[in-house]
Amino acid sequence: MINKILSGIFSIIINLVNLLLTPINSLITSAIPDLTNIFNIIGNALDLIYTYVNWWVDASLISSETISIIVLSLTLRLTLPLSVNAVKLAVKWYNKIKP
Repeated sequence: MINKILSGIFSIIINLVNLLLTPINSLITSAIPDLTNIFNIIGNALDLIYTYVNWWVDASLISSETISIIVLSLTLRLTLPLSVNAVKLAVKWYNKIKP
């Protein structure tokens, strides 16, 4: 029952935030039309970097297992604190809501 109440509350909050941010989004897109060009340039630069990353990995003679461990450790280091803080915040909200 609490799960349905919380999911309903989050759904309402998401819809309200979407309702509030839609005019701001349209204002930004109408006032700054060249922003899409910047995003295209950034995407092209990332594509260019990605093509040379494969060459660099092959030239450095690092095994695929080592690369996987490095990527996994960086991912955990960046996402684990966010996940822990989100769980703490959810528990804090739940403790404030419960009777």
